Amino acid sequence: MVDVFRNPRPPLVIEQVEDALLTHLKVSVSGQCKVEAFPDDPAKYDFAMLPAALLIHYAGSQYQSAKGPANKSQARRMSFALVLLCRSLRGEGGAYGHLEDVRLAVQGATFAGAGPAEITRDALDDERDGVWRWTITIAMPIPAVARDMPKPSALMRPMISP
Repeated sequence: MVDVFRNPRPPLVIEQVEDALLTHLKVSVSGQCKVEAFPDDPAKYDFAMLPAALLIHYAGSQYQSAKGPANKSQARRMSFALVLLCRSLRGEGGAYGHLEDVRLAVQGATFAGAGPAEITRDALDDERDGVWRWTITIAMPIPAVARDMPKPSALMRPMISP
């Protein structure tokens, strides 16, 4: 049994890339835009008193086949969704400005060994009660290295005599 208090597991690659992305965006977009990881209950998320919020979550990966029978590693393309919530479209604090801030902040950048990041899509998802919801999808390559599994061997080896 693993004792999580003495030996916590190291952050997974998804968490490492997401954390690096969060840290970078917090200093790279306007201070009018609150940047944080996607909440556990998105329906109850409130960005009161701010004109905008940018919420980030992992959106999945695409994998390529391994190159050759002895190579267990694969090319991986990780995707993250950056959900922009805004109260207006144009002008100071509007969605259009924030969309460009985000694009300029992430396009071509690397995060925890993944990248360079590419913008694959941005689109208006919804407008409800004066809140515009946009999703910016980014993708970045990172190698998917297989776990090194030692081959089982016998505890005792036969003795060979000459």
